[in-house]
Amino acid sequence: MLENAVAALSALVEEAVAESRTAGVSWALIGGHAHEEAVLAHGAAGHRELHGGAPAPGSAPMDRGTISRIASMTKSFTAATVLALRDEGALRLDDPVALHVPEAAGAFDQVPGDPEITLRLLLTMSAGLVTDNPWGDRQESLTREQFAAVLAGGLGAAHRPGTAFEYSNTGYALLGRVIDEVTGSDYTAEIRRRFLDPLGLADTGWSAAEIDASRLATGHRVADRADASRFEPVPLDSPGVYGAMAGLFSTVDDVAAWVRFLAATKEGGPLSLASRREMQQIHRHQSLPARDGGFDRIRGYGFGLVIEQFPDLGTVISHSGGYPGYGSFMVWHRDSGVGVTMLANSKYAPATALSMQALRLLHAEVPQLLAPRVPVPAPRTAQAATAMLDWLAGGPEEQAERWFADTMDLDAPRDERRRRAATALERTGLSAADLRALQVGEAEVLTPAQLRWSVPGAVEGTALRIDLLMDPRREALVQQLETTAVAAPGAQPKA
Repeated sequence: MLENAVAALSALVEEAVAESRTAGVSWALIGGHAHEEAVLAHGAAGHRELHGGAPAPGSAPMDRGTISRIASMTKSFTAATVLALRDEGALRLDDPVALHVPEAAGAFDQVPGDPEITLRLLLTMSAGLVTDNPWGDRQESLTREQFAAVLAGGLGAAHRPGTAFEYSNTGYALLGRVIDEVTGSDYTAEIRRRFLDPLGLADTGWSAAEIDASRLATGHRVADRADASRFEPVPLDSPGVYGAMAGLFSTVDDVAAWVRFLAATKEGGPLSLASRREMQQIHRHQSLPARDGGFDRIRGYGFGLVIEQFPDLGTVISHSGGYPGYGSFMVWHRDSGVGVTMLANSKYAPATALSMQALRLLHAEVPQLLAPRVPVPAPRTAQAATAMLDWLAGGPEEQAERWFADTMDLDAPRDERRRRAATALERTGLSAADLRALQVGEAEVLTPAQLRWSVPGAVEGTALRIDLLMDPRREALVQQLETTAVAAPGAQPKA
């Protein structure tokens, strides 16, 4: 039940604060495609500011309305803005960045044969720039002139462009400058105009002057002590060029609204559905170390978002945020749209680990909440499937004349297909009557054009498998129809 998962999550968060793994945290469970509610549950633990391990005078406990830094989750807003400009024809993703930011010309460490550094390479962390955590976190307030001086001094390279993933804050600072130059404005104003205001993200902004500072959580560095006195307040930086990679403040409710917009499966809002889908595809694979002789997931970077495929959860979309004094995470299950966000006010706070634990709690306690999206057969596939089940059971030849693609008889004569079906029925102890009893709705839908039936055999340890695949034309015909006897799950077929 959802109540059990919420209670367990609340206990995990309270434990993290009690063990001084974070000063405070606010969290929300985000409603998915089937929910009208943006937030299914929420909670918080700890305080907005600590001094000497105790709540600072006048400090309030963390709560749903607490405003915190979302750090690198900001990259999703920057990427969305670049895509919006692309959709309007103001730029192309394969434009060299120097086309829009002239001071970037000559800034990259390149050798003969390297491609130019494009917006696409920056968006996907594929430009080969050296990873700049934690250096980049301290550059937020750089002015355009100071950033131009950094570029004039040149940037190093960890990989050849376009060959590997390497996380780069500087790459997203460059994308912010692209937004500046293309719009003749400022990336902060452009993101607000395009996304924050239209989506009603009233508690999201770039500085203490833009938000309700009375609800702001103070950031804390983590000193070399074990108890709560390890959390020492750190001052806020002011917004500058590097804010495009990590500068936003927000609340769990505003993050939930942003997640629901990105995760939505229908058109509408300030960015096209196609572009939002594009953000959530793996454009650059991120290599992960093997664990216990294998890999626990597939991971890659899209446009301002991380995409991961887990054996238990399926595909999840996320981005973390780490900044001086803060840690944050947003994640959602692609098929259901259900998600989690956590905003914490200490560096290296376990927001990512706790959020993933929350998803798995939901998966265990309320499995229907994170149910995988099941494809449905296309109408023409369903029509063909009904006809083919009838034909396999001895139905009229007109069914084959109507539905067989011209390649079918070339691959196997019809009388041979019927013999194969008869042999499979004999080996499994089934009959034509069992075939006639099958329904299209009983098939496993592999894709809208591909179905599979698996029928337990009357002979122990056997099963009957029927595979049907339509051809790629709009007026599709059957290009594959195979009937075979196979071993039942967990059994070996008899000789």
